[in-house]
Amino acid sequence: MAADKRSFVRFAADVVLSRIARHLPIAASMANRERTIHVRGGISLRYRLNRGDMQSLREVWIDEAYRLPFDVAPKLIVDLGANIGLTSVWLSHRYGCTNFVAVEPSPENARLARINLDLNKLSAEVVEAAIGASDGTVFFQEEKDSNMGHVASSGRPVRQISMQTVLDGLPPGAQIDIVKMDIEGGEGPLFESNLGWLSRVRSIVAETHRTVIDHPALVRTLESQGFRYLPAHSIKEFETLDIFLRPEAS
Repeated sequence: MAADKRSFVRFAADVVLSRIARHLPIAASMANRERTIHVRGGISLRYRLNRGDMQSLREVWIDEAYRLPFDVAPKLIVDLGANIGLTSVWLSHRYGCTNFVAVEPSPENARLARINLDLNKLSAEVVEAAIGASDGTVFFQEEKDSNMGHVASSGRPVRQISMQTVLDGLPPGAQIDIVKMDIEGGEGPLFESNLGWLSRVRSIVAETHRTVIDHPALVRTLESQGFRYLPAHSIKEFETLDIFLRPEAS
């Protein structure tokens, strides 16, 4: 994926360093060091040596986990659990979308998401909050790996917003082409109530955490709302996540 030799060497070295750093006394300070690489297509990516950032780079930019098995030319994407913005930038690079709402409760992740979106000149609003069925305050548990933080029974109080609040910030009647979702089990409570927002969504691409949610119930809920379920890895040649697709969007 590297656009030049320097970026290739930088990233290759960081893969090794990120593994070593976990076993060194200075691991914490090393993990928070930021670096920038250039990717083919005029893309710049800022990340840390943190194992979570490195995993996200591999999953999104090397494994292309968000490559979709249907034609799409999205105008608006809502990125729930945006982390440091790598998926939003990849979706823009691959499918041409330039308008994003990125929701991320970790302050440091949200800061890097803004940097990545700005570096690549994307029109995006980064909302520093957790996503849930209603507006309010919840506890957020930070984890050592930057992509593993989650809403919990204890931790740091953070703002929670509902999808209706996200929609209220959009132009009247605006349709969301893709909701990307990776919220570490928060998808269970999100789909338990207040589902009116789904009528303005064309597709959902989600990493579902089946060990902590009632996955069959989630599928039944979305199918009852008019979505067709494409299970992860069920389509030949596409290593997709779970996809929920309205028939008219396919």
